[in-house]
Amino acid sequence: MLVKDVMSEDVVTVPCDLPVSEVADLFRQRCISGAPVVDEDGTVLGVVSQTDLMFAHRSPPSGVSRFQVEPEPAEGAPEAGAAASSAESIMTPGAIAVDENTSVAAAAKAMLERHIHRMLVTRDGKLAGIVSTMDLLRVLAGEARPAARRPAAKNAPARRRDKAKKK
Repeated sequence: MLVKDVMSEDVVTVPCDLPVSEVADLFRQRCISGAPVVDEDGTVLGVVSQTDLMFAHRSPPSGVSRFQVEPEPAEGAPEAGAAASSAESIMTPGAIAVDENTSVAAAAKAMLERHIHRMLVTRDGKLAGIVSTMDLLRVLAGEARPAARRPAAKNAPARRRDKAKKK
């Protein structure tokens, strides 16, 4: 199975100058945990996550690094816990991407090795979608398509009730 078979094509992107409070609102409204940050031309600059939002508002506990292997901060980048004003000021710069024709197994391995929960998916070098750990878990559970593409998502509570009746 290929990444294009399980990726979500409806990618929510965040403008680089979007205020941090609006990024949080967007995440809550769309029920997402992260999104690519783009400039005015749509070029992906990085990724912002719920963790980035949390660190934007408070310093990490002493002795705990923000990342397992924390990169050197870019010149002029704010310190963790510093007042952050925009998505660009709190995002993780750069983005790990995979071509849509990559196998799901290879994508899962890369996500595990890098300790990440989402990867951008490209088609001919351009953003085509996003694949998350939840998409990969759906594959393990035997569901080939992400919930966003499944019209039967509204039937999920009925399946839970059916399982409860069998017990």
